[in-house]
Amino acid sequence: ECAAEEPRVLCIIQDTTNSKTVNERVTLNLPASTPLRRLFQDVAAKVGYANGSFHLMWGSGDNGTGTTPIDQNSDKTILDAGFEPGKKNFLHLTDKDGEQPHVMQEESGATEDGAQERFIGPLPREGSTGCTNDYVSQSYSYSSVLSKSETGYVGLVNQAMTCYLNSLLQTLFMTPEFRNALYKWEFEESEEDPERSIPYQLQRLFVLLQTSKKRAI
Repeated sequence: ECAAEEPRVLCIIQDTTNSKTVNERVTLNLPASTPLRRLFQDVAAKVGYANGSFHLMWGSGDNGTGTTPIDQNSDKTILDAGFEPGKKNFLHLTDKDGEQPHVMQEESGATEDGAQERFIGPLPREGSTGCTNDYVSQSYSYSSVLSKSETGYVGLVNQAMTCYLNSLLQTLFMTPEFRNALYKWEFEESEEDPERSIPYQLQRLFVLLQTSKKRAI
């Protein structure tokens, strides 16, 4: 009887880790007493990612600190964490430590027709050879998604609606005159904080775009 009267919290989660899922929304309607730890478990089960391989951030700065990930190991209830019953609580699912979330393996007996629809994660590019079977095979390895594209180029992970900035950065990187001029610039750590130096961070980003073995950084 108490459970029936308990307030419910509506959570709307947007997966911002790749372009295929950024427009999709996952909805959870949870009791207000749900621990944060259980919230992460439910989200992981819903989207098909391994729990602990992603962050959850507030979709707006109204509920929490905005840029600080929600503590996935906390036993604090979602109500105490700032979630509001009777309102839409928007969350962003983001990558953790620069790595894409790990896709959970399907159990060998799971062959429902909706399996492909439920899959949320990077999809193979059209026309790529030998990729489609990797995504539906039970022996599918997520490492193949993280490996560098056969084109030799490295992408940028969308940090929630930054596609316009990613396009500009890639354009600058693909301009040899600009890229080479940036490489010749030397950073003086004694004069500036490296974390606040835009040219230094841009130089570092370009080096990663040129040398990383990942599909995206």
